Amino acid sequence: MRIVFDIGGSVLVPEDPDVEFIKAIAYELVKISEDHEVAVVVGGGKVARKYINAAREFTHNETFKDYIGIHITKANAMLLIAALGEKAYPFVVEDFRKAWEVIQLKKIPIMGGTHPGHTTDGVAALLAEYLRADLLVVVTNVDGVYDSDPKKNPKAKKLNRITPEELVDIAMEGESKAGGSGVVDALAAKVIQRGRIRTYVVGREDAYHLFDVVRGKHNGTVVEP
Repeated sequence: MRIVFDIGGSVLVPEDPDVEFIKAIAYELVKISEDHEVAVVVGGGKVARKYINAAREFTHNETFKDYIGIHITKANAMLLIAALGEKAYPFVVEDFRKAWEVIQLKKIPIMGGTHPGHTTDGVAALLAEYLRADLLVVVTNVDGVYDSDPKKNPKAKKLNRITPEELVDIAMEGESKAGGSGVVDALAAKVIQRGRIRTYVVGREDAYHLFDVVRGKHNGTVVEP
């Protein structure tokens, strides 16, 4: 199988880099790569948001602030590259075609953000579509897709299995609200829909067992085309 992992920055770097978690997830990725082709996209998380919020004091240029976030995602990606050692391509990959070339070298390509206006969720979905991946695994700080924001609604229900169309509806609803956020953004959801990409959305605890996750053993949400 060819698998793309979308690892949220807030999972790798909740406040400061979580060294033990990064070691654990790197171990799992190496183990998976022994039998499967693997590519990874890493997000910016809270650190990126802190820099972007600080930049608001100096500029209203949203594209400029997006570039700041992209730089933070690449710093997080470098942490994972360091943890993966020889198994990873030694530089942050910035192009989907390059990611394909790296996979042919039997290395793991690690990407961060690529373009202003695109979240790393979107990058990961586009990469999965480009590589014709068999599976996209989204690792986030929420343990699956819910019918409403579980941080705001204690009665929110986790959805164990949904269609890409349902994922798009949930993502669009979240983005229609001021300050709304979801585990997968609208761009990523639409790419998953059009690419008919089988997707698992899992939380931090499942990430310690990614080898089991790719075999379908997890407590997250399955997006089934």
